[in-house]
Amino acid sequence: MAFRASQYFLGIAVGGALCTVPMGNETVYKYGIMPVVHRIDPERAHRMAVWCASMKLVPVRARYDEGVMRQQLLGIDFANPVGIAAGFDKHAEAVNGLFRMGFGFVEIGSVTPEPQVGNPKPRVFRLVKDEAVINRCVE
Repeated sequence: MAFRASQYFLGIAVGGALCTVPMGNETVYKYGIMPVVHRIDPERAHRMAVWCASMKLVPVRARYDEGVMRQQLLGIDFANPVGIAAGFDKHAEAVNGLFRMGFGFVEIGSVTPEPQVGNPKPRVFRLVKDEAVINRCVE
């Protein structure tokens, strides 16, 4: 992940802001942080989000009774049933930061004998109305 100094500064600023905002404060995210993030190219914002999570510049999940959400599947215990798909962190750079955010499981990219050619750009699309992102990077 190659970033210029200005991108590092922006990542640290956004990550730092996220760290200071308690999880669950939807107003700050909706009207403060997300309008700034939406001004950044979706693929660059994705790389910055992975970088912030890899540096643990992410909000720490609020403490709650994990016993209620705890799940067991095929003999594996999960703190909760909410996870993040492999498409977010293809190179396993941000696993600890993602768990810090409160995900019950974190999928990472697959292992291949040779690097894979990515799809042509644009590869990351925002669905603002649906509050979703489509990631077709295949790196």
